[in-house]
Amino acid sequence: MAKHLTFCGFASAFLLLLAMGLPSFAVDAPDMVVLHESKPLVTRTGAWQSWGDHIHIKAGQEKLPLIFELTNGAEGRPQATDLKVTLDGKPFLAQGDKLYTKGMPIAICNLNGKLRVGSTPIVVQGFGPSGAWIKWKVKIQRPVINSVTPLSVGPNDSVTIKGSGFSDHPERLRVHVGKKDARPMSSSENELKFKLPHHVSSGNQQLTVSLYTVHSAPFPVAIKGAPRITWIDMVASPPEHPVGITGSGFSPVVSENVVMVGNHKAKVTFASDSHINFIIPTMHFPDWHVPIKVITNGVASTDKASINIDVRVIINEGIPMH
Repeated sequence: MAKHLTFCGFASAFLLLLAMGLPSFAVDAPDMVVLHESKPLVTRTGAWQSWGDHIHIKAGQEKLPLIFELTNGAEGRPQATDLKVTLDGKPFLAQGDKLYTKGMPIAICNLNGKLRVGSTPIVVQGFGPSGAWIKWKVKIQRPVINSVTPLSVGPNDSVTIKGSGFSDHPERLRVHVGKKDARPMSSSENELKFKLPHHVSSGNQQLTVSLYTVHSAPFPVAIKGAPRITWIDMVASPPEHPVGITGSGFSPVVSENVVMVGNHKAKVTFASDSHINFIIPTMHFPDWHVPIKVITNGVASTDKASINIDVRVIINEGIPMH
Protein backbone atom coordinates (compact mmCIF):
# COMPACT_ATOMS: atom_id res chain seq x y z
CA MET A 1 0.00 0.00 0.00
CA ALA A 2 1.30 3.50 -0.82
CA LYS A 3 2.76 5.53 2.02
CA HIS A 4 1.08 8.79 2.94
CA LEU A 5 2.18 11.97 4.70
CA THR A 6 1.11 13.71 7.86
CA PHE A 7 2.39 16.37 10.25
CA CYS A 8 2.53 15.69 14.01
CA GLY A 9 0.31 12.65 13.49
CA PHE A 10 -3.21 12.17 12.20
CA ALA A 11 -5.11 13.50 15.20
CA SER A 12 -3.07 16.70 15.48
CA ALA A 13 -3.49 17.50 11.82
CA PHE A 14 -7.22 16.85 12.02
CA LEU A 15 -7.73 19.07 15.04
CA LEU A 16 -5.48 21.75 13.59
CA LEU A 17 -7.60 22.14 10.48
CA LEU A 18 -10.81 22.24 12.47
CA ALA A 19 -9.33 24.96 14.69
CA MET A 20 -8.50 26.98 11.56
CA GLY A 21 -12.15 26.86 10.55
CA LEU A 22 -11.53 24.59 7.57
CA PRO A 23 -13.32 21.34 6.80
CA SER A 24 -10.99 18.47 7.65
CA PHE A 25 -8.58 18.09 4.72
CA ALA A 26 -10.69 20.38 2.49
CA VAL A 27 -7.78 21.30 0.23
CA ASP A 28 -10.11 23.23 -2.10
CA ALA A 29 -11.84 25.33 0.59
CA PRO A 30 -13.27 28.46 -1.09
CA ASP A 31 -11.74 30.83 1.47
CA MET A 32 -8.18 29.62 0.75
CA VAL A 33 -6.15 30.68 -2.26
CA VAL A 34 -2.71 29.60 -3.48
CA LEU A 35 -0.04 32.09 -2.45
CA HIS A 36 2.98 30.13 -3.67
CA GLU A 37 3.49 26.74 -5.27
CA SER A 38 6.37 24.65 -6.48
CA LYS A 39 6.96 23.18 -9.87
CA PRO A 40 6.88 19.35 -9.98
CA LEU A 41 9.82 17.92 -8.02
CA VAL A 42 10.92 14.73 -9.79
CA THR A 43 13.03 11.97 -8.21
CA ARG A 44 15.64 9.74 -9.84
CA THR A 45 16.13 6.06 -8.99
CA GLY A 46 18.39 5.23 -6.06
CA ALA A 47 19.34 8.74 -4.97
CA TRP A 48 18.04 11.46 -2.68
CA GLN A 49 17.11 14.67 -4.46
CA SER A 50 17.02 18.07 -2.78
CA TRP A 51 15.03 21.09 -3.99
CA GLY A 52 15.41 24.53 -2.42
CA ASP A 53 12.95 27.40 -2.72
CA HIS A 54 11.62 30.41 -0.80
CA ILE A 55 8.16 31.31 0.48
CA HIS A 56 7.49 35.03 0.14
CA ILE A 57 5.14 36.76 2.60
CA LYS A 58 4.10 40.43 2.46
CA ALA A 59 3.61 42.50 5.58
CA GLY A 60 0.33 41.57 7.27
CA GLN A 61 -0.08 38.25 5.50
CA GLU A 62 1.63 36.46 8.36
CA LYS A 63 -1.43 37.38 10.46
CA LEU A 64 -3.81 35.45 8.19
CA PRO A 65 -4.42 31.67 8.35
CA LEU A 66 -1.76 29.90 6.26
CA ILE A 67 -1.49 26.22 5.38
CA PHE A 68 1.13 24.10 3.66
CA GLU A 69 -0.13 21.34 1.37
CA LEU A 70 2.22 18.69 -0.05
CA THR A 71 1.16 16.05 -2.57
CA ASN A 72 3.28 12.93 -3.04
CA GLY A 73 2.47 11.43 -6.43
CA ALA A 74 1.17 14.66 -7.91
CA GLU A 75 -0.97 14.62 -11.05
CA GLY A 76 -1.21 10.82 -11.02
CA ARG A 77 2.55 10.27 -11.21
CA PRO A 78 4.47 7.73 -9.04
CA GLN A 79 5.10 8.52 -5.37
CA ALA A 80 8.38 9.07 -3.59
CA THR A 81 9.04 6.41 -0.96
CA ASP A 82 10.58 8.83 1.53
CA LEU A 83 10.31 12.59 2.06
CA LYS A 84 11.71 15.29 4.33
CA VAL A 85 10.88 18.98 4.47
CA THR A 86 12.80 21.68 6.33
CA LEU A 87 11.50 25.22 6.80
CA ASP A 88 13.86 28.05 7.68
CA GLY A 89 16.53 25.41 8.39
CA LYS A 90 14.37 23.45 10.85
CA PRO A 91 12.68 20.03 10.39
CA PHE A 92 9.08 20.59 9.39
CA LEU A 93 7.56 17.52 7.74
CA ALA A 94 8.53 13.88 7.25
CA GLN A 95 7.08 10.64 5.97
CA GLY A 96 4.79 9.27 8.66
CA ASP A 97 1.37 7.86 9.38
CA LYS A 98 -1.12 7.05 6.65
CA LEU A 99 -3.40 9.98 5.98
CA TYR A 100 -5.99 9.78 3.21
CA THR A 101 -7.51 12.87 1.58
CA LYS A 102 -9.97 12.04 -1.18
CA GLY A 103 -7.86 8.97 -1.91
CA MET A 104 -4.75 11.16 -2.46
CA PRO A 105 -1.53 11.15 -0.42
CA ILE A 106 -1.63 14.74 0.84
CA ALA A 107 -0.15 16.37 3.93
CA ILE A 108 -1.73 19.56 5.25
CA CYS A 109 0.09 21.61 7.88
CA ASN A 110 -0.48 24.86 9.73
CA LEU A 111 2.09 27.52 8.83
CA ASN A 112 1.00 30.24 11.23
CA GLY A 113 3.92 31.47 13.31
CA LYS A 114 6.39 29.64 11.08
CA LEU A 115 6.87 32.25 8.34
CA ARG A 116 8.39 35.70 8.64
CA VAL A 117 7.65 38.76 6.53
CA GLY A 118 9.85 38.59 3.46
CA SER A 119 11.46 35.34 2.35
CA THR A 120 11.58 32.06 4.26
CA PRO A 121 13.74 29.24 2.81
CA ILE A 122 12.20 25.80 2.29
CA VAL A 123 13.98 22.60 1.28
CA VAL A 124 12.22 19.41 0.12
CA GLN A 125 14.13 16.14 -0.08
CA GLY A 126 12.77 13.07 -1.83
CA PHE A 127 13.80 9.48 -2.44
CA GLY A 128 11.99 7.07 -4.72
CA PRO A 129 11.62 5.54 -8.16
CA SER A 130 12.55 7.43 -11.28
CA GLY A 131 9.83 9.90 -12.24
CA ALA A 132 8.09 10.23 -8.87
CA TRP A 133 6.41 13.66 -8.62
CA ILE A 134 6.17 15.83 -5.52
CA LYS A 135 4.44 19.23 -5.43
CA TRP A 136 3.72 21.65 -2.63
CA LYS A 137 1.56 24.76 -2.19
CA VAL A 138 1.19 27.47 0.39
CA LYS A 139 -2.42 28.63 0.78
CA ILE A 140 -3.68 31.70 2.57
CA GLN A 141 -7.13 32.72 3.74
CA ARG A 142 -8.75 35.28 1.45
CA PRO A 143 -11.82 37.45 1.90
CA VAL A 144 -15.07 35.94 0.62
CA ILE A 145 -17.86 38.07 -0.88
CA ASN A 146 -21.37 36.72 -0.38
CA SER A 147 -23.43 39.71 -1.52
CA VAL A 148 -23.18 43.28 -2.81
CA THR A 149 -26.01 45.81 -2.33
CA PRO A 150 -26.98 47.43 -4.63
CA LEU A 151 -25.81 45.30 -7.55
CA SER A 152 -26.24 48.24 -9.91
CA VAL A 153 -23.95 50.93 -8.49
CA GLY A 154 -23.92 54.65 -9.18
CA PRO A 155 -21.28 57.27 -8.29
CA ASN A 156 -23.16 58.52 -5.23
CA ASP A 157 -24.30 55.16 -3.89
CA SER A 158 -23.18 53.75 -0.56
CA VAL A 159 -22.40 50.10 -1.28
CA THR A 160 -22.58 47.31 1.30
CA ILE A 161 -20.52 44.14 0.88
CA LYS A 162 -21.29 41.15 3.09
CA GLY A 163 -19.07 38.12 3.41
CA SER A 164 -16.28 36.78 5.61
CA GLY A 165 -12.59 37.25 6.21
CA PHE A 166 -12.76 41.06 6.29
CA SER A 167 -11.34 43.18 9.11
CA ASP A 168 -12.64 45.66 11.68
CA HIS A 169 -9.70 47.88 10.63
CA PRO A 170 -10.84 49.57 7.37
CA GLU A 171 -7.34 50.81 6.59
CA ARG A 172 -6.21 47.20 6.03
CA LEU A 173 -8.82 46.62 3.32
CA ARG A 174 -9.23 47.78 -0.26
CA VAL A 175 -12.17 47.47 -2.63
CA HIS A 176 -11.27 47.11 -6.31
CA VAL A 177 -13.79 47.88 -9.06
CA GLY A 178 -12.48 47.52 -12.58
CA LYS A 179 -9.07 49.23 -12.47
CA LYS A 180 -9.96 51.60 -9.62
CA ASP A 181 -9.46 51.19 -5.87
CA ALA A 182 -11.39 52.54 -2.89
CA ARG A 183 -10.94 52.50 0.87
CA PRO A 184 -13.93 51.31 2.91
CA MET A 185 -15.80 53.92 4.94
CA SER A 186 -16.38 51.30 7.65
CA SER A 187 -15.82 47.59 8.10
CA SER A 188 -16.19 44.58 10.36
CA GLU A 189 -15.23 40.93 9.98
CA ASN A 190 -18.35 40.24 7.91
CA GLU A 191 -19.37 43.55 6.33
CA LEU A 192 -17.90 46.68 4.80
CA LYS A 193 -19.26 49.85 3.22
CA PHE A 194 -17.67 51.96 0.50
CA LYS A 195 -18.44 54.52 -2.18
CA LEU A 196 -17.59 53.98 -5.81
CA PRO A 197 -14.24 55.55 -6.74
CA HIS A 198 -14.20 58.27 -9.38
CA HIS A 199 -13.93 57.50 -13.09
CA VAL A 200 -14.93 53.83 -12.95
CA SER A 201 -15.98 52.70 -16.43
CA SER A 202 -19.70 52.05 -16.75
CA GLY A 203 -21.13 48.65 -17.59
CA ASN A 204 -20.40 45.21 -16.14
CA GLN A 205 -17.36 45.16 -13.87
CA GLN A 206 -15.67 42.77 -11.44
CA LEU A 207 -15.48 43.77 -7.77
CA THR A 208 -12.96 42.28 -5.35
CA VAL A 209 -11.99 42.90 -1.74
CA SER A 210 -8.38 42.56 -0.62
CA LEU A 211 -6.90 42.23 2.85
CA TYR A 212 -3.12 42.64 3.03
CA THR A 213 -3.14 42.41 -0.82
CA VAL A 214 -4.83 38.97 -0.71
CA HIS A 215 -7.80 39.24 -3.09
CA SER A 216 -11.23 37.66 -2.91
CA ALA A 217 -12.75 35.93 -5.88
CA PRO A 218 -14.34 38.50 -8.24
CA PHE A 219 -18.00 39.42 -7.80
CA PRO A 220 -19.95 40.82 -10.79
CA VAL A 221 -21.55 44.28 -10.46
CA ALA A 222 -23.08 46.76 -12.90
CA ILE A 223 -21.73 50.31 -12.86
CA LYS A 224 -24.11 53.12 -13.74
CA GLY A 225 -22.05 55.66 -15.63
CA ALA A 226 -22.97 59.34 -15.80
CA PRO A 227 -24.89 60.22 -18.95
CA ARG A 228 -23.01 62.37 -21.48
CA ILE A 229 -24.41 65.27 -23.53
CA THR A 230 -22.54 65.79 -26.80
CA TRP A 231 -25.08 67.82 -28.83
CA ILE A 232 -28.18 69.99 -28.40
CA ASP A 233 -30.06 70.61 -31.62
CA MET A 234 -31.16 74.14 -30.63
CA VAL A 235 -29.08 77.19 -29.73
CA ALA A 236 -32.19 79.12 -28.71
CA SER A 237 -35.78 78.10 -28.13
CA PRO A 238 -38.88 79.50 -26.39
CA PRO A 239 -40.83 77.70 -23.66
CA GLU A 240 -43.13 74.88 -24.79
CA HIS A 241 -40.87 74.15 -27.79
CA PRO A 242 -39.33 70.68 -28.48
CA VAL A 243 -35.56 70.23 -28.20
CA GLY A 244 -33.38 67.18 -28.88
CA ILE A 245 -30.26 66.03 -26.99
CA THR A 246 -27.70 63.61 -28.40
CA GLY A 247 -25.21 61.80 -26.15
CA SER A 248 -24.65 58.48 -24.38
CA GLY A 249 -25.62 56.66 -21.22
CA PHE A 250 -29.31 57.55 -21.42
CA SER A 251 -32.05 55.04 -20.66
CA PRO A 252 -34.48 53.93 -23.37
CA VAL A 253 -37.15 54.01 -20.63
CA VAL A 254 -38.53 57.57 -20.69
CA SER A 255 -39.36 57.61 -16.96
CA GLU A 256 -35.73 56.81 -16.03
CA ASN A 257 -34.49 60.10 -17.53
CA VAL A 258 -34.90 63.58 -16.06
CA VAL A 259 -33.99 66.71 -18.03
CA MET A 260 -33.41 69.88 -16.04
CA VAL A 261 -33.40 73.25 -17.79
CA GLY A 262 -31.94 75.50 -15.14
CA ASN A 263 -34.04 74.76 -12.06
CA HIS A 264 -37.03 73.60 -14.11
CA LYS A 265 -37.89 69.98 -14.87
CA ALA A 266 -38.73 69.41 -18.53
CA LYS A 267 -41.16 66.87 -19.99
CA VAL A 268 -39.31 64.02 -21.73
CA THR A 269 -41.22 62.79 -24.77
CA PHE A 270 -38.76 60.26 -26.22
CA ALA A 271 -35.64 58.43 -25.03
CA SER A 272 -33.09 55.96 -26.39
CA ASP A 273 -29.55 55.05 -25.35
CA SER A 274 -28.19 58.04 -27.28
CA HIS A 275 -31.04 60.52 -27.79
CA ILE A 276 -33.65 62.36 -25.72
CA ASN A 277 -36.44 64.66 -26.87
CA PHE A 278 -37.96 67.05 -24.35
CA ILE A 279 -40.17 70.16 -24.13
CA ILE A 280 -38.76 73.43 -22.77
CA PRO A 281 -40.75 74.05 -19.57
CA THR A 282 -42.72 77.21 -18.87
CA MET A 283 -40.15 79.60 -17.46
CA HIS A 284 -38.92 83.18 -17.51
CA PHE A 285 -37.36 84.42 -20.76
CA PRO A 286 -35.27 85.77 -22.32
CA ASP A 287 -32.47 84.06 -20.42
CA TRP A 288 -29.05 83.21 -21.82
CA HIS A 289 -26.86 80.14 -21.33
CA VAL A 290 -29.35 78.27 -19.18
CA PRO A 291 -27.68 74.99 -18.13
CA ILE A 292 -29.15 71.69 -19.27
CA LYS A 293 -28.58 68.54 -17.23
CA VAL A 294 -29.66 64.95 -17.84
CA ILE A 295 -30.19 62.66 -14.85
CA THR A 296 -30.44 58.98 -15.75
CA ASN A 297 -31.23 56.45 -13.01
CA GLY A 298 -30.24 59.03 -10.42
CA VAL A 299 -26.85 59.83 -12.00
CA ALA A 300 -26.41 63.35 -13.39
CA SER A 301 -24.43 64.47 -16.41
CA THR A 302 -21.48 66.77 -15.77
CA ASP A 303 -21.08 68.25 -19.27
CA LYS A 304 -21.31 72.02 -19.68
CA ALA A 305 -24.41 72.08 -21.85
CA SER A 306 -26.72 75.11 -22.14
CA ILE A 307 -29.42 76.76 -24.23
CA ASN A 308 -30.77 80.28 -24.66
CA ILE A 309 -34.42 80.70 -23.73
CA ASP A 310 -35.74 83.24 -26.23
CA VAL A 311 -38.70 83.91 -28.46
CA ARG A 312 -36.54 83.09 -31.43
CA VAL A 313 -35.91 79.52 -32.59
CA ILE A 314 -32.27 79.09 -33.60
CA ILE A 315 -31.22 75.65 -34.86
CA ASN A 316 -27.74 74.51 -33.87
CA GLU A 317 -25.83 74.24 -37.14
CA GLY A 318 -22.42 73.61 -35.64
CA ILE A 319 -22.00 75.83 -32.60
CA PRO A 320 -20.14 73.82 -29.94
CA MET A 321 -21.54 73.32 -26.44
CA HIS A 322 -20.37 75.77 -23.81
